[in-house]
Amino acid sequence: MIPFVEQPRLPTIDLSLFDVGDPWRDHVAAQVDWAASTFGLFQILGHGVDPPLIDTLLELGEKYVALEGSRPGLGVGADLPGFHDTVREYATTMTGLGHKLMTTMARGLRLADSFFVDRYSGSPVTALRIHDYPVLGPVFEARQGGGRGLLTIVKLGESGGQQVRLDGQWVDIPAIPNALLCYVGPVLEQLTGGHYVSAAHRSSLADSGLRPSVSFSFEPRPGTELIPVAGLGARPDIQHSARYAFEARC
Repeated sequence: MIPFVEQPRLPTIDLSLFDVGDPWRDHVAAQVDWAASTFGLFQILGHGVDPPLIDTLLELGEKYVALEGSRPGLGVGADLPGFHDTVREYATTMTGLGHKLMTTMARGLRLADSFFVDRYSGSPVTALRIHDYPVLGPVFEARQGGGRGLLTIVKLGESGGQQVRLDGQWVDIPAIPNALLCYVGPVLEQLTGGHYVSAAHRSSLADSGLRPSVSFSFEPRPGTELIPVAGLGARPDIQHSARYAFEARC
């Protein structure tokens, strides 16, 4: 008989409490700090991104993927009314969310709230990608954290389909309604001297007909010199569940 191994419970954080003010700001910052240093990822609720905007983007993304598959090209989105406006609105909203998350992390690290925005992310490079995984086989590995990423924020499709490597096992990441999934990027791991970890993960092949996932990457401004924060590093009181990211695009 194969022994039952309980999977780690992945953290879900209500980010809306950060807007309430102290002492809730410190409470949320501590939760984010623990999740980023232990798992390298966490899901957030209360993020301020309107569910109708997310639903519209996923619906248009599904149509975009179908069109791209039949007629590849940069002009595909022009055939979808409202596509570019929705993408711009979502990207603007997610950029604001990225700044808020960096603020919570700065506070969790006992730095000034504006530490990261002043030095690294004041004018971030961002990218939005729509992922669709056709049915080709059981599972394939996708590698998180190539390039100069600080954060990757993902809205999972209906099928979920993401797994993270924790404690030597692949763990399913549940698709929580209205939640967004946040991955620590390799640059943030570098800046914190390994205090935060960039988790290896992979994407399962989605069932046909289900909405694709959407990922938003948040990177430092061009030409930024990446200097690790003094006094940080892997905390001796935390056994990191996540291990370092692979060097490729997911």
